[in-house]
Amino acid sequence: MLEKVKLLLGITDNSKDDLLTFLIEQAIDEVMAYTHLDCVDELGTIIIKMVAYNYNRLGTEGLSSEGYSGISFNYTEDYPAPIVRALKAKRKIITL
Repeated sequence: MLEKVKLLLGITDNSKDDLLTFLIEQAIDEVMAYTHLDCVDELGTIIIKMVAYNYNRLGTEGLSSEGYSGISFNYTEDYPAPIVRALKAKRKIITL
């Protein structure tokens, strides 16, 4: 999965491997917690997209847009809609 993430992000060396590995583990944990699935192997594409999204947001977490003349900032709280839809489609409902 690491190689696919690097390909998507255009990273050709190993300098970001530790960070990307951490982001992959974090995304897997998030997916497992949200979907209630024990195995997320079939969700690799979604996880890769989540990692790329999180990597691109480093340093600007929560910022969705900004302006300079009027000084305007907007913050986002969730993943983009296509990622959320894909996760919802795989979510296992737990009944008590």
